[in-house]
Amino acid sequence: MARPTGGLIRVPTGASAVRNRAVRDRGMERQTAFSYRCAACSRCCYHKKIQLNPYELARLARSQYLSAAAFRERHVTDHVYLRQKSDGACVFLGAKGCTVHADRPLVCRLYPLGRIVDGDGEHFVELTPHPQTEGRYGKDGAIGDYLTAQGAEPFMQAADAYYQLFRHLGAASVPGAAGGADEGVSVALEALDLEGFVTAEAGRRGVTLPGSLEEQARLHCQWIGEMFASCPD
Repeated sequence: MARPTGGLIRVPTGASAVRNRAVRDRGMERQTAFSYRCAACSRCCYHKKIQLNPYELARLARSQYLSAAAFRERHVTDHVYLRQKSDGACVFLGAKGCTVHADRPLVCRLYPLGRIVDGDGEHFVELTPHPQTEGRYGKDGAIGDYLTAQGAEPFMQAADAYYQLFRHLGAASVPGAAGGADEGVSVALEALDLEGFVTAEAGRRGVTLPGSLEEQARLHCQWIGEMFASCPD
């Protein structure tokens, strides 16, 4: 089954997430001719359900000088989705545009593209724009150029790593969650606090804590996988 890796923007029930053309263009690859110039109209920043993986949450939390737990409490709903304002705007949309642009999630970096990875590899689709978008589409470049310009590579690597981790964990029991569902959620959220978990685990293992979030994300996936693998069935 094909799966989105951070490039799918979920829209309200009844609206289409992709154009018919996008479905026909499932073979779009990094070398496919494509360009897009954002006009900062901010119309794409409303009514989107943006799901965060631990790397994206850690990037945003750092940008706000918050711990993952504090960031989740202030800016996240249902544990993984960025909050929206009363008018449907992203919680980080300001008067002059995105206030966390340097650390924006992958889905925002890829827009107006979606990225799908399946048994046939990686391909891209074109998402439905706002009908009044001021963004300019063209062919004077390639999708790969657009990804580079958007700084998407470390975010795609993290998205793929976490997808693989969660897929392998599947329905595994949560270590230390003998107290029931609520405790299981609490333990899981603690484990998914990238910096908190890696810092504690590096101390326990007696290894040097990497400085970059990208390397911490790699260790995060590795060590959580090992933690679950060691649990009895």
